[in-house]
Amino acid sequence: PETVMNARGVIERQVKQLSHLINDLVDIARVTNGKVDIRKASFDLKGIVSNAVETSLPLIEKGHHEFSLKLHGAPLPLSADATRIAQVIGNLLTNAAKYTPSGGKIRLTVDRDGDEAVISVIDNGVGIPSESLESVFNMFSQVGRNMHHSQGGLGIGLSLVRQLVALHGGTVTAISEGAGQGSTFVVRL
Repeated sequence: PETVMNARGVIERQVKQLSHLINDLVDIARVTNGKVDIRKASFDLKGIVSNAVETSLPLIEKGHHEFSLKLHGAPLPLSADATRIAQVIGNLLTNAAKYTPSGGKIRLTVDRDGDEAVISVIDNGVGIPSESLESVFNMFSQVGRNMHHSQGGLGIGLSLVRQLVALHGGTVTAISEGAGQGSTFVVRL
């Protein structure tokens, strides 16, 4: 029975990972071919953030990371596809959890800058060399010495993030002081 339970656990984890990878590939193909329908509606961004955090929290907790969330005090009305924006935030949080060593710190801040909502995911993880700051958004891109941290990823999450943010008329940037210095991803909508 113990061997069966262990095997079942391995199979379940692998199927879940494979399903996640296939969904990301399908999403990226749809975005690339212009077949993603962005269904904008008016939302308070804080509600979208709560959904994204809820789905990302198990991986953050699995890594024993210290997670903090800072939300803008007033409502942040946004015309967006709530599912896709939650997907963007979830992908950024997932990456932070994957590329931050166990027990690291991950912070999510949601603020306002004029007419823009600003979402920042900050970690004290492995960081990004300056020469790779722009290429991390390329399809199948993984920074060379950090590939062992990828935990089965194909390097499509950040490409999907950039494309979904662009479909909303926004931008995403990566900031890092270099290897071992953590990373910050800033989404402006």
